[in-house]
Amino acid sequence: MPAFTTEEYRVRVAGLRRKMAERGMDALLVLEEANLNYLTGYAGYSAYVPQAALVLQDDEDPWLIMRELDIHGASVEAYLPESRILSYAEKFIGSKTLSAWQPIGEYVRERVKSSRIGLEFSGGMSRTLGVKDYAVLSKTLGVDEFIDADGLVSSFKAIKSPAEIKYMEQAGKIADRAMLEAKKLIAVGVRECDVAAAVQHALTSGTPEIPGGHGPISMPNMAIGWPANMCHSKWGDGAYKMNTQTNFEIGAFRHRYVAAVSRSIFLGEPTARSRHVHQACFDGWHAAFETLRPGVKSTDVEQAFRRAFGPYGVRKESRMGYSIGLDWVDGGPSFLEGDETEIQENMTFHMLIGIWEKTDGYIFSETVHVGKDGARSFSTLARDMFVKQ
Repeated sequence: MPAFTTEEYRVRVAGLRRKMAERGMDALLVLEEANLNYLTGYAGYSAYVPQAALVLQDDEDPWLIMRELDIHGASVEAYLPESRILSYAEKFIGSKTLSAWQPIGEYVRERVKSSRIGLEFSGGMSRTLGVKDYAVLSKTLGVDEFIDADGLVSSFKAIKSPAEIKYMEQAGKIADRAMLEAKKLIAVGVRECDVAAAVQHALTSGTPEIPGGHGPISMPNMAIGWPANMCHSKWGDGAYKMNTQTNFEIGAFRHRYVAAVSRSIFLGEPTARSRHVHQACFDGWHAAFETLRPGVKSTDVEQAFRRAFGPYGVRKESRMGYSIGLDWVDGGPSFLEGDETEIQENMTFHMLIGIWEKTDGYIFSETVHVGKDGARSFSTLARDMFVKQ
């Protein structure tokens, strides 16, 4: 069943059509899998093969175009009637001589006579729409140049509806539980893989009231060492020893909507330097969090972080937050110097303070919602250092 009502999906499509008109598009081919889900409810994970949603300027509902074996899932998960779900034959999958973009192009040409067609380049060019396939699609449609539609759907995804926020709140509760499970299990002699398995189990089982999962496979980032300074690393084959630090970045999903949370957990007494880095992250995070509200700019939030964090002398060059929602990073604004995006009510952000330097490693993050009067977190975890003696 779709995660939202038919009316909610149609409101999204109507808003997209208005943006298409502003850019001179009569039709739009949406390729990014998360965007297909956002517009139609299709929840399958089949982006390794060609598929698209076709949005027409003069049509209330989009068309889904996909491989034949995926249409049965789409007929259950998407809000669209079966007549709006089109398929191409399986012979086009894995062929060295045939391209699925030919039948996709033919379906589009049957419904679109104009050459003013938008295309999500980033959503397909790196995976399912390579150079040769692009040439096939272009030739089939008789279009020499498509209108760049990158970021068009993402501009809508950045502002969440009450239903989307509810799913993220539920995901936040699951993420907190997974973090506490990790903290409880870590001890001398416990295998790293068993801690990872406990986190994965908690993310999938959820809470007694809220089922987990409903999202892309997202193994926790779990850098282990002293300092734990490996970004995006996983667990190893070893067992825990005293004086070990683990940096957890965990994301829980509800109907593809994610809430992420990060903490560093110390087995043994943290060094004075670790406590110094923690305090820098703590002060910087809170300064940014307290600045975040409708009307400020993304760069204002980043600058508030730098003013509080900078005096500690800890190096951090990466951004300290980004828009999050559907399928983790959702293409909205980031907290970067010079980003003039105005923060709006019902945006959601992963406010992430990550330190990955040669001698320093630390991570702290929460997913937050921008309300009318300021920000609130989807996490209720303690914000002090997580230490197990």
